Amino acid sequence: MKIIYDPQVDVLSIRLSESPTESSTTLSVGLVFDYDKDGNVVKLSILNASKRVDRPETVEYSVNLARTEQNFSAPSLSLEQRLDFLKLPLEERRRQLAQQASDLVDHYQQNTDWKEFLAGDIIDY
Repeated sequence: MKIIYDPQVDVLSIRLSESPTESSTTLSVGLVFDYDKDGNVVKLSILNASKRVDRPETVEYSVNLARTEQNFSAPSLSLEQRLDFLKLPLEERRRQLAQQASDLVDHYQQNTDWKEFLAGDIIDY
């Protein structure tokens, strides 16, 4: 990914891919998306960037790396399943949510023996 600001023409471009541009669309005044032959966005251009972006010549970024240790993933629910849940009586919804919360605590706090050690308890060996 490349972020380029050209102060001479006041355009901030965010290039997501090196694929050649096949078509462009102006979504709103001063916001242009470029697409490759497969319809993927390859570049976003912000016209009159100095009026739309605070300090277009400066870039701040962060990278959030996915946790590789995580092997627990919740199944995604369909819209019907979510609507069915909302149709349940309030007490039943509370019960189910309390059970899920308890399951999460059990999952993430499986071994709490180390807490006793850090709390200063003296253990005889």
